[in-house]
Amino acid sequence: MQRIEGRGVERTREEAELEADGTFRQKVEVSYQRMENPACHVVDASPSREKVLQTVLGIIQNNFS
Repeated sequence: MQRIEGRGVERTREEAELEADGTFRQKVEVSYQRMENPACHVVDASPSREKVLQTVLGIIQNNFS
């Protein structure tokens, strides 16, 4: 969410709803964590943009090549 705030644009309705309803967001996260082969992966977006990009590219390379 910090990166979203740093964009300098207003939040979308969906972003505001996710932030307002932490319980729903937590349930979604837990559901994805329980999946055996999820189509999405958790990426820590707190490091630099370059580090996040390298992490994402590594996930793509390891899982989708």
